[in-house]
Amino acid sequence: MDFLETSWRRDLFSLLSFIFLLTCLHFQIVNAERFKVIGPDQPVVAVLGEDAELSCHLSPVLSAEHMEVRWFRSSFQLVVHLYENGMDQNKHQIPEYRGRTELIRKYVSSGTVSLRIHNIGPDDEGSYTCFFKSDTSYEGATLELKVARLGSVLSISVKDYQDRGISILCESAGWYPEPEVTWRQEVGQSLIPASETEFQRQNGLFNVKTSLLMRTNQYDKITCHIRNTVINQERESSISIAGIFFQRVSRWMVSLSILLVSVIIPCGSLVVLVIYHLRKERHEKGKLSADVESLHTELEFRRCCSYAVNVTLDLETAHPHLILSEDLKSVRNGGTTQNLLDNPQRFDFVVSVLGCESFTSGRHYWEVEVGDKTAWTLGVCKDSVNRKGAIVYAPRNGYWTVALTDRGTYWVYNSPCILLSLNVRPRAVGIFLDCEAGKVSFYNADNKSFLFTFTDTFTEKLRPYFSPVNTGALKIRPVPDWEFEPDSGV
Repeated sequence: MDFLETSWRRDLFSLLSFIFLLTCLHFQIVNAERFKVIGPDQPVVAVLGEDAELSCHLSPVLSAEHMEVRWFRSSFQLVVHLYENGMDQNKHQIPEYRGRTELIRKYVSSGTVSLRIHNIGPDDEGSYTCFFKSDTSYEGATLELKVARLGSVLSISVKDYQDRGISILCESAGWYPEPEVTWRQEVGQSLIPASETEFQRQNGLFNVKTSLLMRTNQYDKITCHIRNTVINQERESSISIAGIFFQRVSRWMVSLSILLVSVIIPCGSLVVLVIYHLRKERHEKGKLSADVESLHTELEFRRCCSYAVNVTLDLETAHPHLILSEDLKSVRNGGTTQNLLDNPQRFDFVVSVLGCESFTSGRHYWEVEVGDKTAWTLGVCKDSVNRKGAIVYAPRNGYWTVALTDRGTYWVYNSPCILLSLNVRPRAVGIFLDCEAGKVSFYNADNKSFLFTFTDTFTEKLRPYFSPVNTGALKIRPVPDWEFEPDSGV
């Protein structure tokens, strides 16, 4: 009897141990799938024309061999590099990065991956997101890439005589970003107030021309300094001018001035007058055609404004990082997660919020002030879009949007994406929705110029869409009253 009781207890203990082991194993598996993505604390600096290496890793240490690893810019579908199913999948890679990226997978089994971008250019500067996705979880981290280039050796020379002094010119080419320029005398004192600097951008790089006017020979030697503030390196060049040179220049300029007054100026005035009238006539002919086009665009814009609606932000849909104003007219990215109740309507990955209003018919117009923000996405979307996880902006997924990326480029998120070339940077964007015509149009609301129109068939309820992306607020502003009749038939 004691033997049976002992055996029964032993079997019970073994069963409980087995259950405990399974429970621990289950929690290990569950916990193993919960991870964070860690990127560098400081911006990564790369030299123009060379390679950049961006790295991130999982915490705790997990193998990423069978995960999706996606590198993208300000929007999920702007794919820089995609690794999935154990191999690179770059069919939808944006054109700027085709053939230029390489995923370093040496330590992928320990959750560390690096993206190598070859032949770095100015447009590569900005934010990148490293995104990991397993069967049960996903997470991303954003890092910053800064691009720099030291310009050419400085060329310093005497430019000309002007305003009773000598102009000294210092030139250099091929800087990035725009450098810091200073002139200094021999003892190191800055001479910036007496100088003028001109920056010209060519192929994304900055060429520098800086001049210093010297009215006396008070400085034995002056030095031109041009410094790259990102890598904290500079180039310099010096020049000395003897006092006798000022005297000779002064006497020569007196003689030249007399000659100009007596001969050159009267003849030159006649030539200038003829050229002025010829150019004016040619300009006026071209301007007439442009004025007609501009007038039509402005009338169309004013017609859109006549359908202005009052749009407010829906707090229930706002991503936890977003901070909304009390009047629900302004939204900004606070950068930290707020303690908000999760619900099916709330965006949980992309920092977005919807308008409270929804539209199924009619025409509707509203304006959003973007100011100096360096990244944003605006437009309309279906009320039924999924609010959880990453978003691929495209009409097929229920999004009709236009965006400014942190690279300073404007994109239409169509299929495929379209790069907009804008002469004027919009500080306010007007959005016009015509449900019956199946159109969503975008305007520069300040200068009344047209940006882009989507044409589609709308069968579902649509809502205004806002994503501030980074710091700085998006503000829904009142639409001006243009006193325009909606049915005037423009």
